Amino acid sequence: MIPKNKVFLGSVFCIVSACLWGVSGAAGQRLFQSAHITPEWLVCIRMLITGIFLLSFIQIKKGGILTIWQEKKDRRELLLFSLAGMLFVQYGYFAAIHFSNAATATVLQYLAPILIVVYISLRYKKLPTPIEAVAVLGALLGTFLLATHGNLQSLSISPAALFWGLLSAVALAFYTIYPRRLLTKYDTMLLIGWAMLIGSFCMNFVHPFWQHNGDWDTVTKFCLLFVIILGTMVPYLMFLSGVKYIGPVKSSLYSSVEPLSSAIVAVLWLHVHLELVDYIGFFFIIATVLLLSLQKKPAEAEAES
Repeated sequence: MIPKNKVFLGSVFCIVSACLWGVSGAAGQRLFQSAHITPEWLVCIRMLITGIFLLSFIQIKKGGILTIWQEKKDRRELLLFSLAGMLFVQYGYFAAIHFSNAATATVLQYLAPILIVVYISLRYKKLPTPIEAVAVLGALLGTFLLATHGNLQSLSISPAALFWGLLSAVALAFYTIYPRRLLTKYDTMLLIGWAMLIGSFCMNFVHPFWQHNGDWDTVTKFCLLFVIILGTMVPYLMFLSGVKYIGPVKSSLYSSVEPLSSAIVAVLWLHVHLELVDYIGFFFIIATVLLLSLQKKPAEAEAES
């Protein structure tokens, strides 16, 4: 049995890491809007430094970072996970921020658990539970309100923002389900580290990390450091430690703080204007994630059976 102090510490780790992820989205928005940095360059440098950091950390602590490349099947799955999962989770999220705002992009990405429910229902030819069905309908309603403000004749956010936000949700759903076999063989941090590095390598063909642009004032440098260190490295390590102490169900529940923190910072710091219908849409999407997290058996577990 895990001691109470470890459970408390794990809860704090998960909540703080979720808040840091949320704030990093707002920091990314500031980089795009005020410093004129491109999402392609930000994703490239973020993944590069994080990948090097995580792999170096593992090599110093345990060694054997090249073991995942020894078997052909593992190499193939790692590459697919890195490109279809990690790369599009990262780029889709920041591209959605670029075309809209951090709050909207974060909430759209949080549609991933709903997509997992739909995938599992189709894959295993079984109807969703009543709770899952309500969650899917709630998520669809929330997305509809965010995208249209209730007006079927027009979009309230740009088509590009909606496309990249939904793509990041699809990629996150894939990112969650696909690497289960790899995670039974290798450390989570090892998998994430290599996926980050591979994704960064591919992004270099789009925007090389050495060809940086933007207006580099003090705030820009601080925001970039925040996105890379406090928005990526630190929360990844904290969240993984939190999961170890309190398990994946409570961890996913606490991670719902992320869109809330992103919205608060975007409104208070970046003066993002959100209408009442936006808040209602946020509520429906976040509530569905909470509803799924509170189930005794999360939908994702069905993929393992």
